Amino acid sequence: MPLRRRDLLRGCVAASPWLLGCAARRSQGASPKPVVARGSDRADHALRREPAAERVIGEQRSRYNHVVVTERGTIRTMYFVVDGARVIESVHDTRDPDGLQLPVFSAMVSALLVHPRPRRLLMIGLGGGQVTNHLFAHVPGIEIDAVDICPAVVELARAHFGIPDDPRYRTHVADGRRFIERSDAARRWDVIILDAYRGATVPLHLRSRQYLEACAARLAEGGVVLANLHSRSRRYPDDRATFAAVFPQIYLFHSATALEASLVASNAPRRLGDAELSANAERLRAEYGLDTAELLARLEPASNPPPAGGRVLEDDFEADAREAGIDRHNESCTPRCAGDSGS
Repeated sequence: MPLRRRDLLRGCVAASPWLLGCAARRSQGASPKPVVARGSDRADHALRREPAAERVIGEQRSRYNHVVVTERGTIRTMYFVVDGARVIESVHDTRDPDGLQLPVFSAMVSALLVHPRPRRLLMIGLGGGQVTNHLFAHVPGIEIDAVDICPAVVELARAHFGIPDDPRYRTHVADGRRFIERSDAARRWDVIILDAYRGATVPLHLRSRQYLEACAARLAEGGVVLANLHSRSRRYPDDRATFAAVFPQIYLFHSATALEASLVASNAPRRLGDAELSANAERLRAEYGLDTAELLARLEPASNPPPAGGRVLEDDFEADAREAGIDRHNESCTPRCAGDSGS
């Protein structure tokens, strides 16, 4: 399959997480490794040699991930090494440290079109922190809890991706489900963002109906849950069906590449109308300097039917075996997580 040049950013280093990136570093005496994007099947993409100027500036292994950080000029890229391939997780430009370099991350700002004045935000799946960095810089006074199961991700993100050292921006090393279920019952968030990819996929216990119900229970009044979905994957209909089983209101905002969808879910009794969403977009521009007009234009009409064949995802373990079940799923992603129906 030919390289999609239109989806590459700054000489191919900053590609969308769902798209082909640049070449992987060629290890001594070995063939070049493929680089793929989160949610993609590496067999669908071409190989390319890494530009000689790209150099490794950080690398760690944990029980969950092999994480590599590279630098090429002002561009830093976080990769997960999955089944011998490098999977792009985050891209950071040191000239624009709070910017959103990838279309998938730009689409995730859509949560604020439904809840335009968040005070507390929970991010499940830190990566390089691009979304949380961006919102922290633009939304005055916001408090952020960013959770990632992998200590290597948190350490490398803090070292190389500009995460602020601020008491309002807290990072946590924990499983996303355990963090929500074990947090203080009175604790609420205005926005919960779900982006806990382990390379190309998400563990089942972070996609099930029971997990989404736990997220819904921790929303403040008017709060929303946003999930980053790969809209052309075989798992997409199941994710859509599972969200619809929990939340009465669903908004679908497509990325500029049309390969990703930011699903925004709400417990509200009614859906916001076009005029209300447009007013929220204007509020975001006036108060935060966020331009969401193009994003609003990519909102899928509510009249569009959901994809056919979706099934509601359920936990595959009993409640009294939750801890063992979560551990099993977290250990299963080598590289595809148990219960995943494919790319």
